[in-house]
Amino acid sequence: MSRSSLHAGVSRGVAGRLHSPGVDARDLAAAAAARGYGVQRVLIDPTAEEFLTELRRGPTLITFSGHGRPGTWCFADRELPLTEVIALLPRDEPVCVVSDACHSRHAPWPPNVTLLAPPAPLALDGRGKNTRSPFTAALIREWLRVRSGNLT
Repeated sequence: MSRSSLHAGVSRGVAGRLHSPGVDARDLAAAAAARGYGVQRVLIDPTAEEFLTELRRGPTLITFSGHGRPGTWCFADRELPLTEVIALLPRDEPVCVVSDACHSRHAPWPPNVTLLAPPAPLALDGRGKNTRSPFTAALIREWLRVRSGNLT
């Protein structure tokens, strides 16, 4: 089973700038590595195509921090339909998707995908420069508390 991970932090999007995505992506990558995942790539403010190129390599842990709209993740160059993301996910093994973005639950995630996302439709940004979002901060605290085992 592959245990690689892909982390994207997109602070620039159609709805303006965010403080947390770059910090979230780097910190989630470090937390994933501490749990035994190989970190494939950390992308800070990538284009949608750069993200999709890395996604085609088949990571089993994908994190996205940035703007979202119903059914999409927002990149600076375009909105990326989550159906495009889902189409590239591995089907024969468990996959964990961490989506720290608004409207993350508005997608037809397949049964082999565990989605970790804020419970409310609107995610919150960090309070200042170089701060984690509240959701990512809580998730990392939990991952560090429960140090072993798969995330899916």
